[in-house]
Amino acid sequence: QRRNRLYRSDQPMVGRTLYDAAVAGGAQAMGQPVAGLAVGQRADWLVLDGNDPYLATAQEDGILNRWLFAGGDRQVRDVMVNGQWVVRDRRHADEDVSNRDFTRVLKELLGE
Repeated sequence: QRRNRLYRSDQPMVGRTLYDAAVAGGAQAMGQPVAGLAVGQRADWLVLDGNDPYLATAQEDGILNRWLFAGGDRQVRDVMVNGQWVVRDRRHADEDVSNRDFTRVLKELLGE
């Protein structure tokens, strides 16, 4: 049981342990001195759907575990990258343009 190797008595939620390590590793990889949210730093985050039954029935400290280990993309409602919303209400800011361009390319490939 590899997952249990990540259990720590000071942080019993494995999802939180993984999340904290990912945030710290991401900051290190980007050469940032601060891991997490801080004034003047890039703001990248996501908002989970609080109405999702699987997440809504979790204890607060278990939401991250449920999403990481058994969740899916339908539970992600909003995404912010570098302080800009790129997904709002599950809709990407460039979704219409992307769909239009993809349709055009498909038609070209199909000879339509």
